[in-house]
Amino acid sequence: MRPPRMRVALFGRSPAGIDLAGEMARAGHEIVEISNPAELSSFEALIIAVGDARLDAAVELLEPHVHRGLIAVHTCLSRGVQVLDPLETRGCVVAALAPIVSGRWAATTLDELGETIVELIAGEFHADVLALSDAERAPFAARVYYADMLHRLQVPAAREAEFFAPTEEWPPVGSDFDSQEAIAAYRGATDPGLRRSYVEVARRLGEVDGREELEMWALQEESR
Repeated sequence: MRPPRMRVALFGRSPAGIDLAGEMARAGHEIVEISNPAELSSFEALIIAVGDARLDAAVELLEPHVHRGLIAVHTCLSRGVQVLDPLETRGCVVAALAPIVSGRWAATTLDELGETIVELIAGEFHADVLALSDAERAPFAARVYYADMLHRLQVPAAREAEFFAPTEEWPPVGSDFDSQEAIAAYRGATDPGLRRSYVEVARRLGEVDGREELEMWALQEESR
């Protein structure tokens, strides 16, 4: 039996949040972008589509307007579910659900109810869900963004070196890379070698891909 369709508020426009909203829309849920948290009373679910740097402020802004039973999900890979504690204490069912690569998502929940709801939501778009604890998310995000940056550098380099025959299809490189989230994920890199390489790769990607914010951040980190 198909679960009931929900009216889902989309607060913010981060790439990860837009991904989740798109998947839920294709599953038949009604997605409505909101800018005023006071509108939340008419929704069954909420996607908090902001990055790491804005997540705490967004939760503080939303907290007075949520209601018991509201499903509240944030989509920041580097943050766990505890950041949503102010919403949970007001009766929300909270979870962190973020895309890793196409078809694979990272989920963190507080209890069995949250876990079940995440499974139902993700199951509707046939996602492979990786369960992570709060403590695991930051180191995991660092590895994911590091691998993504390497991939984005490897494909153009391979093209220039003519690794691919003219008839071969080039490996895809997605367009929704979020420089701010890559910068935020760096704090989860604790291994000294990874930290050094992370910064070097970020600087090179910023240079090659025209991502000035990423390049400037990496240059500042290298000069420390």
